[in-house]
Amino acid sequence: MIPIHACDDWLSCRLDDLDAVHAASAAVRGESVWQEVVSGLDNIAVKFDPALISPQEATNLLRKHLRSRKIASDMQTTPITIPVCYDADLAPDRDWIAEKMGLSPTALIEWHSGLQFRVTMLGFMPGFAYLICRENILNIGRLPNPRQKVSAGSIGFIGDQSCIYSFDSPGGWPIIGRTPFRLFEPERSKPALLSVNQSVAFRTITRDEFDNLTEDINIKEKDA
Repeated sequence: MIPIHACDDWLSCRLDDLDAVHAASAAVRGESVWQEVVSGLDNIAVKFDPALISPQEATNLLRKHLRSRKIASDMQTTPITIPVCYDADLAPDRDWIAEKMGLSPTALIEWHSGLQFRVTMLGFMPGFAYLICRENILNIGRLPNPRQKVSAGSIGFIGDQSCIYSFDSPGGWPIIGRTPFRLFEPERSKPALLSVNQSVAFRTITRDEFDNLTEDINIKEKDA
């Protein structure tokens, strides 16, 4: 039996691996009793209203969900391809990453845009996505000195893990490129562009394409 820890109006439990986390997350999100569901790399936490359900009832319900969860490979998610511009002014650490990886900048772009990623979790900021690649990739670590500002849409890369910044913010991930896509828009029916366990691929675009897509997105945003 999976141990469940209760703290006020939150329940949490540790699971075996990321596939188990994704399966558990999918199982509990269909139940309206949970006010919030937060999944990590090896754990899941849910928030409930003690005025509507007791901690013991909530614990029993969560345990029931955990028993009924399906393996992650059975869960349907819609793959997404994200356009990325790897120009140096949008990818300030591109050449540094290429050197660390033992590749030329051109070879790095071709290699990175051919990888397949999966969303492990959303966090840090609304819509901010953490990604993982199943391939064995050299871990280059974070920057020695974090930046005060990383532009929204920037793709962070440290090895088999990557991230996409949803807003301008400080950050310490080496930046390999940038997408014009908005990662989070409150006006959308589904505000976050990406979802946990979603398959993600990157498509290389030129700087002109990046600028044109950015302009189109800004126009649509104003007209909405």
